[in-house]
Amino acid sequence: MNSTSATSLLNNNITLIEEPTVRAADMDRKIICSYPTSFAEVDYISTYIYLLAIPTICVLGAGAAVMCIIVFTRKQMRSSLNVYLAGLSVFDLILLSFSALIFSPLQGCVLQGHGDTTVCHFFWRSTPWTLPISNIAQCGSVWTCVAVTVDRFLAVNYPLHSKIWCTPRRAVSILLAITVFSVLFKAPMFFELTNDDCGRLRTSFLRDNKYYKEYYVTFGYLIALLLIPWTVMIILNVFVVKAVHKAYKIRRTMQGGKNNQEEKDRRNSLRCTLMAIAMVLTFLIFNVVAAVNNLAETVFEVSLGFWSPIGNLLICLNSASNIVIYSLFGARFRQMCVLMLCGRQSRWMEWLKVGRSMVSDWDGRDGTTRKTSLDASTALLSARSSRRWSKRSQSGAPNQTATRKDTVIYTSAQNRLSLQSTPS
Repeated sequence: MNSTSATSLLNNNITLIEEPTVRAADMDRKIICSYPTSFAEVDYISTYIYLLAIPTICVLGAGAAVMCIIVFTRKQMRSSLNVYLAGLSVFDLILLSFSALIFSPLQGCVLQGHGDTTVCHFFWRSTPWTLPISNIAQCGSVWTCVAVTVDRFLAVNYPLHSKIWCTPRRAVSILLAITVFSVLFKAPMFFELTNDDCGRLRTSFLRDNKYYKEYYVTFGYLIALLLIPWTVMIILNVFVVKAVHKAYKIRRTMQGGKNNQEEKDRRNSLRCTLMAIAMVLTFLIFNVVAAVNNLAETVFEVSLGFWSPIGNLLICLNSASNIVIYSLFGARFRQMCVLMLCGRQSRWMEWLKVGRSMVSDWDGRDGTTRKTSLDASTALLSARSSRRWSKRSQSGAPNQTATRKDTVIYTSAQNRLSLQSTPS
């Protein structure tokens, strides 16, 4: 997750406006501000990224994050993993929203020469608040990805204990702890930037303190947002990948046996684990450039030029692309999204329903149907067909054994799906 992730962020861009390019003089107790009239050379890469690419990604990603939050907070989707993914979506929503409020006004103000314009005044006044909040979301998203990694590690390596350890209630508590830690850890950033008498953005006494920059800005970032979380995610994911590979080898040796509910639960767990691995690996890949930029700026005090906007673009793209990973690996997530967007009468719902029944519920070896678990979204989709079948069954129509050409119909049940058939 990530990502995602966060605006890693504006140190070398903020220095553009920290310089006292305007002056204020106190004449008869009236502040007179003069602003520059010269404009710097346009950086086309930063302009296209900050004024076109990032706003588009942020708008689309924010909408996707809202959908993820709605889906993952439904009762039907309640699990420890989905609780973490809902929390990650909240952090992504905050990050994307505030990134749009930071980067676009920033570049607009740069193009206007940091002059006395509405865009510049908005950027100067809002950045002391939007920048810390976006960094809080960054910190929260990083540690939520760590929580997802630990959850899948326990589920794969300790499947019996994980049912006790990895509960939705405990996941909510861990998310609250991550949020509190992120707020407390990034709270000093609210005192790093301030405005002068003319409203311009400038660094505060705290941000200029060399001990604060050395211990909090440099070592704090290296330890809390880079070294510890990345090490944990990389090491645990290595163990998880090995366990998943071993599980697939076992499955291939057992393909001749009859499938049962335990095997289906194992497949679902593996699919969730693969989704978590893909999400964490995407987070790590998309955040490499931003991590290198931060290391160069905080440790070596070197600016990498156009790599800074590229790193910020990748961070926003990571946060906006999580819904793609969820959709690729989560059949139930896809069903809930289609239900929300298109309604239960959509032909896409029929396609998802039929595809699920034929892939998950058809035993290709002996041509018989069997009972299997019913997730709530499928039960919702099949309600109308269930009622019609119940009326026909009550009229005295006998049940018959299903053949390959039979029409499979869902019948409603509290927690199970009974597959019955009509004659061909």
